[in-house]
Amino acid sequence: MMKNIYFFDIDNTLLDHRTHTIPESALEAITKLQAQGHTIAIATGRSYGHARAFIDPIRPSYVISMNGARILKEGREVFTYPMDRQRVVDLFAWMRAQGHDFGVNNGGCDGDSTSYISARTDRVLIPLNGVRMPVQTDDPIYLREPIYQGWLFFDEALDGELVPAIHARYPEFALVRWHRTAVDVMPRAINKWTGCQWVLQATGFSPEQAVAFGDGLNDMEMLQGVGLGIAMGNGHPDLKAVADHVAPALHHDGIAVMLAELANKR
Repeated sequence: MMKNIYFFDIDNTLLDHRTHTIPESALEAITKLQAQGHTIAIATGRSYGHARAFIDPIRPSYVISMNGARILKEGREVFTYPMDRQRVVDLFAWMRAQGHDFGVNNGGCDGDSTSYISARTDRVLIPLNGVRMPVQTDDPIYLREPIYQGWLFFDEALDGELVPAIHARYPEFALVRWHRTAVDVMPRAINKWTGCQWVLQATGFSPEQAVAFGDGLNDMEMLQGVGLGIAMGNGHPDLKAVADHVAPALHHDGIAVMLAELANKR
């Protein structure tokens, strides 16, 4: 049997936000892949510290965290791509002047994973509470620590006006919406697919040997780049439109069902 590499997103792909657990069916299916000699990797927008409780049960060979900005091999960091601090500081100051909130994801691989937010407003806390992100407003860590991922908080109704304005002023940054009021800020040169490419080069797999599961807009490049891109049934419509296959929803054992279907086709 030809060996493959499988990349799995966490939130709403592996992790059911309704129960805050990974379905046993998914864990069993991934364990079976590992027993067959396939390589397993995680590709998440979370920091390693924030995701570790859901990474450890999977026992992946690689973790692509913070949408590709940090990569770990068996728990050891092997790649980082920090953002330009002064440009991030300038972006945040400009957003504050427009009346919008912002924050930074604390990307520490060890220790405290508490992130910084500029204000405790509903448009900030509702999306972050949804992923149980620990946050604080007292220490602006982005002024001294490496920055791998930022957040901007504004309603999606403003996308048509505000997103082009941000891109015009800060062309080096990419914006990816993940909640009605929350947007990730990342280096334009980095995303989950660039992280996958790094792992593919390190492991010797070709893109054709790669399978990826995701649900959100930050999975777009990854699903289009791998040999087989699979969107979850509960995923974003735009992602499902570009996927090779659409699995049943996470809460309908989507990962296990799709992996079984793929195995039967071999």
